[in-house]
Amino acid sequence: MRTRVITSFVLPFLLAAGALGQAPCNCSFLGQDIFIASGQQVDNAVCVFCSVQVEGDVTGHVIVLFGSANVSGQVQGSTTVIGGNAVVDSQARVGGDTVVLGGNAVYETDESLAGSAYVLGGHLSHVSSTSGVGAGQHRFTLSPFFFGLLAVVALLLLSAVIAPRMRRGVPVSQPR
Repeated sequence: MRTRVITSFVLPFLLAAGALGQAPCNCSFLGQDIFIASGQQVDNAVCVFCSVQVEGDVTGHVIVLFGSANVSGQVQGSTTVIGGNAVVDSQARVGGDTVVLGGNAVYETDESLAGSAYVLGGHLSHVSSTSGVGAGQHRFTLSPFFFGLLAVVALLLLSAVIAPRMRRGVPVSQPR
């Protein structure tokens, strides 16, 4: 009797877990790579200190912090990588914008990127020899040299603002 009661409660949970495993889900991991296999569908993929490999379909966005994104499947939303690299294969398709901060981006064909591509602090590389950016699409990159120059200018401006205030705050003793 006891075994029958346990199985009647456990079996529905196992079946529900199996059904939920087949439905699209949001994947969020910390320190564990995400692999979306061909034929698998995921709503969003968010990864911190790890990488995302997309061979299947992502109906939302791919966000990677301090890792890499390799896309050879479909991403309907945007792909954002901070502190890592993004690689978009020739068979892949990213429906939204591709943004890389502090890393490099490589794409093989212009058809792979439906939106714009922005790289700040790295390089944007187009593998194919022909580069025909379509209407409404932008390919933009700012190299690390630019950020170094920007840091020097910010430091100079900050010192120009703080240094006069520090000199004014020094008390001067006057004889009586």
